[in-house]
Amino acid sequence: MANEEINVKSRHDRGRWRAGRHFTRQGEVIDVSELKKGQLDAIKGDPELIVQDVAAKQDKTPDELAIARQKAATKNAAGKTSWTEAEGKAKAAAELDDAAWAALAPADRVGQIEAHLVPES
Repeated sequence: MANEEINVKSRHDRGRWRAGRHFTRQGEVIDVSELKKGQLDAIKGDPELIVQDVAAKQDKTPDELAIARQKAATKNAAGKTSWTEAEGKAKAAAELDDAAWAALAPADRVGQIEAHLVPES
C-alpha cells in the first residue's frame, strides 16, 4: 500500500466520526500508510462514508524510471555481468567514447543497453 491515498467524504452535512477522525462532505485525502489496519477497515466499511481511491501520481521522470529498470536488472551477480556485457555492446554500437556515453541521459543509455541484453533461457 505504499503511497496509496484515499479520499473520504461524509454523506451527511453534519459530518461523520470514524476511526478517530471527523469526515465532512468536502472530503479529506488520507495516506493509507498513516492508518492502522483496523482504522482502514472501519472507514471503508462505514456505509455513511464515501471512500474513493486517489489516482497515483506519476511523478517519476523517464531517467528515474530507467535507473529503476537498471537496478532491477542488476540485483544479482549474473544480472550485473549481463548488464556490463550489454553495456559494452551498446556503447560500441553507438560509436561513442567513454565521455560521450557517460553524458547520455539514463533514459537513452539504459534503453540502448536493454536492447543488447541476451534473454535468459
